[in-house]
Amino acid sequence: METVASNPVEQGVVSHLFEKLIQPAKPQYVAKVGLVGIGLEEHFDWASIKKNYKVAQTNLQKALPEDFFQLSSSKGPLQTKEEMLDWLQSVEKEGIDALVIYQGSYIAGDLAATLARWLKQHAIPVLSWSHDEATGGRLVNNRLCGQNFLLNILSSSNVKYSWLFEHPESDRLSERVMPFAKAAYAKASMNQRMIGMIGGFRVPGFYDCELNEIALLERYGLIVDRVDFETIWKHGQKFKEEDIDEIREALLLHPLCKFNNVTPEQINKSIRLSLAVADFSRQQNYIGIGLKNWPELFDHYGIAGDGAGALIQDIGIPVADESDMGALLTMVVMNQVTLMESIPTLVDLSLIDNGNDRIGFWHCGGAPTKLINEETGFEVRNHSILENYSIESSMGMLLEFLQKTGPVTIAKYQYPDGARVFNFEGEILSSEMAFRGSYAEVKPEVYEAKDVLSAVLNNGCDHHWIIGRGHFLKELETLDHWLDVSQIDIPKNLDHLYGHSL
Repeated sequence: METVASNPVEQGVVSHLFEKLIQPAKPQYVAKVGLVGIGLEEHFDWASIKKNYKVAQTNLQKALPEDFFQLSSSKGPLQTKEEMLDWLQSVEKEGIDALVIYQGSYIAGDLAATLARWLKQHAIPVLSWSHDEATGGRLVNNRLCGQNFLLNILSSSNVKYSWLFEHPESDRLSERVMPFAKAAYAKASMNQRMIGMIGGFRVPGFYDCELNEIALLERYGLIVDRVDFETIWKHGQKFKEEDIDEIREALLLHPLCKFNNVTPEQINKSIRLSLAVADFSRQQNYIGIGLKNWPELFDHYGIAGDGAGALIQDIGIPVADESDMGALLTMVVMNQVTLMESIPTLVDLSLIDNGNDRIGFWHCGGAPTKLINEETGFEVRNHSILENYSIESSMGMLLEFLQKTGPVTIAKYQYPDGARVFNFEGEILSSEMAFRGSYAEVKPEVYEAKDVLSAVLNNGCDHHWIIGRGHFLKELETLDHWLDVSQIDIPKNLDHLYGHSL
């Protein structure tokens, strides 16, 4: 067998071997963003309006990552309703996913009304962008008042909007504009995309793991595709045993692998399942999958599927254990709104450390290996929950480890239709492994741990949660605005761990 160098954890411990065997990923979606400048030559400094628009155009182009965004701009600022309608109809033919309106100066009301009517007919995210101007002489642009006037007309027309007040040459422009851009990207890139439910349905009795499919399509644009296990196992027959052996050896011989008690047969079966699902998902162009990892995989195939799901996630496909559709929705949203940087993983809320203001998040062993804490490594194990019944009959493979430390965002779009979300930011801190599995202890930002727990229990929230890497609550809240998703409040300063339903 050819010796393979160990893959860095941040890339996934065996993802390089997977990529040699499965279909390549299709190109990422590129969102088209329209930029239009508006102003009024008759009463304001037209030369400065045109100059400032060019500066805005140049710097917005720099702020938008070219791998994910394409900017389509008006040649110059527009000032009549006829010019505005002509330009809007031209970009409509091209297709745009979002619109940025640069406020060059005060404007004519009929231009704003024409824009409002078009936006009413074309439900895309729109950002009104204005900034300060020179003081000490004549008011040459009056652009802030112009922005106020524009947004009054949009509001009066029941048109949703976002707004920004930031100079085009500000060092903070990218930081300020990207929450809107990322939200617009997520909304557009999810539209008419499929999520695969491998195993066809949620696990038995987990009622909060099902979402209304029509509601999911209506609000998020996502289509559910249900696939039975027999189809997946047949798909996996094409992978050679020697290739699977190579992956198993690379996994077990990785320098961070500290222990293994799973049989080679069960590891190979798990890897074959993982390859089959990954390849099938790439073939169908799924944006994420739910994996029904029990009871069929236990009863009919003799494995626990959590580790298989972990390896799939390492190649960038979100996997929700137990076919939790709301969890999968949350993972997909996190993935798209961070431009694929959040590495989302599913957890239970399993521990509250009130004294140290920490929440312990745990799941069996299906987190992507990209999240392994390198100081402690990982173990390849049989299922710890099955061991509660019988150590002898338990099976694998699961990947158990402490998750790496760092800033995180935690969220869950709620049963039954994803119309509400509970979310907050925090930090994964160093800890002991409170329970075997995949584990992380989080100190919440803004709130205390007991506040979070009380809000979860008082609201009767879903029992699964998604941890995403980094702080991106602003991006999520912007997307929620455009999708009409309501936020579940977290009241502060609750005195004790006791409460009531709301």
